[in-house]
Amino acid sequence: MFGCFRSYRAWVVLTFAIVIGGYLAIWHGTHVAAVLPFLVILACPLMHMFMHGGHGHHHRHGPTAEPPPAASTSAHQSPDTGERGGKV
Repeated sequence: MFGCFRSYRAWVVLTFAIVIGGYLAIWHGTHVAAVLPFLVILACPLMHMFMHGGHGHHHRHGPTAEPPPAASTSAHQSPDTGERGGKV
């Protein structure tokens, strides 16, 4: 599930983030609490910008664009009429 934590660099970054988070929570907790609502509001547009890649909105323009794949027909469907065949 967390395949990114197989590298040494990922563990260093995670440890660094935990240490910085603990420091901010202990010594600057009131400052973090005052800024927290703004960080939550800021998270919405950031997630919108960086996480839309997985929704299939990859528009290709120009002569290098590939045509969409042809729709496959089912084994029970006639390719010419689209009617279902078989026993009723």
